[in-house]
Amino acid sequence: MDVADHVSEVSLRAVLYMIFMWLDKQTPFIRHIEEEELWMYRYPSIPSIVPKWGLYILLVLIPAILFLIEYAVNQRLKDIIKGFYALTLVYMINGIFTVMLKLLVGRPRPNFFMRCFPDGYGTDINHCTGEYRGHMDGRKSFPSAHATFAFSGMFFMTLRMCRILQIKDPGRHKGWKCLTVIIPVIFAVLIGVSRTCDYHHHYSDVLFGAIMGMGISYFVYYAYYWAEGMSPDEIRKSLANFY
Repeated sequence: MDVADHVSEVSLRAVLYMIFMWLDKQTPFIRHIEEEELWMYRYPSIPSIVPKWGLYILLVLIPAILFLIEYAVNQRLKDIIKGFYALTLVYMINGIFTVMLKLLVGRPRPNFFMRCFPDGYGTDINHCTGEYRGHMDGRKSFPSAHATFAFSGMFFMTLRMCRILQIKDPGRHKGWKCLTVIIPVIFAVLIGVSRTCDYHHHYSDVLFGAIMGMGISYFVYYAYYWAEGMSPDEIRKSLANFY
C-alpha cells in the first residue's frame, strides 16, 4: 500500500465514525407500549456490569496484545496493518448498523420503566419524569451494542488466530490451538450474558447482536483475506465461478 491508499483507508473510517456519532445522537422511534406490557420493562435500573469504557478497553486491548504477539513472532508489519484496517472497518460498519437498528426498532429496555419513573410510580410512559437522555436511551434496547461490538471484534480475532495458527493443518498441539483461538469469543459471550444480568437488554437483543456482529466480522474478514495464498490464475477462476 502506498501513501494514497493509507489516506483513503483512514479517511473512510473517519467518515464512517462521524456518521456513527451523528446517528447515535438521534431520537429513537417511540414505540407504543400497552399498560399490560409494562411488566416486561419493570426490572431494576442498576449500573452496567461491563460499562462502556470497559468494553472499549477490551475491544482495543485484546487485539493490540494479539497484534503485538503476532509481530514479535512473524515480523510482518504489512500484515499487521492489513489486520488493523480490517478490524477497524468491522467496528465502523458494525457501529452504524447497530445504531440504525436501535433507532428504527425503538424497543424498550427491561429497566425502561425505572428510567422513565425513577421513583417507581407512574403509568403514562409518554410523560416520563426521569432524565430525558436516560429514558430515551431506554428505548434503544435492540440490538445490544455490547453484544454486536464484542462479537464482531472478538470473532474477527478468532478468525485471524485460526489463520495464523493454521488451525486446519494437521499436526501437534491441535487441542491447544483450538482452545487458544476460542478465548476471544469466550470474552464476547461473557459480555453478552452480563447485559441480561444487569437488566439492560433482553435475551433476544443479545442473541441477535451476537449473530449480527459475527456476520459482519466474517464478511469483512472474507473480503480482506479470501484471495490470500492464491495465484493470479486461481483468483481469476474463483471470480469466474463467483459471478
